[in-house]
Amino acid sequence: MRVVLPIAAALLASPALAAPATYTVDPTHTTVYFGASHFERTTVRGRFGKMDGRILYDPDSGTGSIDFTVDTDSIDTGNRSLDGVLRSAQFLDAQNFPVARLQANRFIVENGKLVAVEGSLSLHGISQPLRLEADRFSCGETVLFGVRRNVCGGDFHASFPRSAFGVTRFLPEVGDLVTLQVSVEASPAGAAEPAGK
Repeated sequence: MRVVLPIAAALLASPALAAPATYTVDPTHTTVYFGASHFERTTVRGRFGKMDGRILYDPDSGTGSIDFTVDTDSIDTGNRSLDGVLRSAQFLDAQNFPVARLQANRFIVENGKLVAVEGSLSLHGISQPLRLEADRFSCGETVLFGVRRNVCGGDFHASFPRSAFGVTRFLPEVGDLVTLQVSVEASPAGAAEPAGK
C-alpha cells in the first residue's frame, strides 16, 4: 500500500505532541555529504559544515513543511585548493549563491513506513524537483546528559545532475551526477526538559 501524505503525517510517531510544533534541526547531529565521479575512476567526496532547518508540523490539520538550508561556502573536501575551486564561479559560485535550499511538503509512506520525501532543491539560482529516499526514519523520546526531549531523525539519499542547475564546468571529466547523503535530527523548539520530570 502506497500513500502520499503531508510531511507532518510522518511525525505522528511522536504521541507526546498534540499541538502544532516547529522542529529545529540539530546541526551537531546533522550532516550533508556529496560525491561526484572524477574521470570515471574515483569519487570526489565532501561535506557541508553549516546548515539550518525547520520542520513545521500541525497534527490537527495534517499539514507541514520542511525548509532546510546549507551554506555553500562551508564546503569541505579535505583539500583546500579543491574547496576554493568548488566555491568559485566555476561551480557553486558561493559569493553570488551563498545558500542551497531544500523545501518539501510531502512524505511518501508505504505500509506505515516513510520511504521518501519530495520537494525541490534550489542551487546556483535554479530550482528543480528532488526526491530524497529514506533509508530509515523515526521519532521518539531521548534522554541525553539528564535532558529529555522528543527527536525525529533519519538517513536519506538522493542524486541529481549538476547540469540541471547550470553547473557544467569540466563536464564530462568531472561527473554530472551528484549523490547526496543526508543524516538529520530535529527537535521541537523548547521541548527539552529535565529527565526526572
